[in-house]
Amino acid sequence: MAFITVDIGSSQTRIQVGSEPILVVASEAAYDLDRKEVRVIGAKASEEVLRSGSKAKLVKIMRQGAPADPEAVSGFLKLALRSIGIRSFARSEVLFAATTHASQLDTASLKRCFEDLNAKPVTPLETPIAATAGINEDVLGEIGTMTVVVGESLVEAGIVSFGKLAARATSPAGIASLRNAIRESVKITCDLVISEEVANDILTQLVDVQRGHRGAQAKIWGRSLANGESESGIITEDVIFDAIVPSLDLITQTIIACISSAPNQLVTDVADRGLWLLGGGARLVGLAAELERRLGVQVHSIDEPELAVIRGLSVVHATAPAKIYW
Repeated sequence: MAFITVDIGSSQTRIQVGSEPILVVASEAAYDLDRKEVRVIGAKASEEVLRSGSKAKLVKIMRQGAPADPEAVSGFLKLALRSIGIRSFARSEVLFAATTHASQLDTASLKRCFEDLNAKPVTPLETPIAATAGINEDVLGEIGTMTVVVGESLVEAGIVSFGKLAARATSPAGIASLRNAIRESVKITCDLVISEEVANDILTQLVDVQRGHRGAQAKIWGRSLANGESESGIITEDVIFDAIVPSLDLITQTIIACISSAPNQLVTDVADRGLWLLGGGARLVGLAAELERRLGVQVHSIDEPELAVIRGLSVVHATAPAKIYW
């Protein structure tokens, strides 16, 4: 029986079969409206939709931890498996990450998507536990360990002790909210509409979230609000930083809410040991330092923080699954 771990995110999906290399694919699909099936998944899905015209639509398969379209999710998973030489989940045990933001019904719906592909058993694991295990297996002990996973559409904060999730908090303050704030700021200050890709370039290349330097600026291209033509504009780091402050505030508030809901001993553990910043958002320049300044506790980083959840799923399965599974 194969053992498969799956982390389906709003931006990217990661699948690992046993100890094989991790498959990473964009979480979107080209859905055939006539045949009612998924044609293409990942980065090439948008190209397929453009070629197909009105015969296909682009589907973002997840929305804040919940399946946006269960049928599309099943088709997406089926094609993802085929890309690594597996025709179905038949006779495979599946452990998948389930966001604490999703309802029990949403998690059950996602579980059914795996079961429809003949996986058995299928077990959800709360994302903060998987992320914590992704640091290293030793952190699942009795001492409280806090992780903050900054994903595409969500921030999930959790404190794990004795292999259980003792405190949690979530908010829709992921990387997407930062990009959206940048796009809105450019629209107001430059009268330009920019793509998500341009907004992401600004976020990752121009802005230091800690604001260690000021006054940086960049020339950007977008579509003019006045005439719809392609035009350029100048955007400064200060303007962008001011735009993303509300999202940074929400991330901070989410962390504080998690700590506030924890037992006193675990709060002491976090104060003594600090917290771990994980997920794709952990790569944003200056974010760890800015959170450290705001919270007054040490913020740790790890190599490849975006892989913490998928790696942690395997760690949990290999250590004490019976004690940690939902």
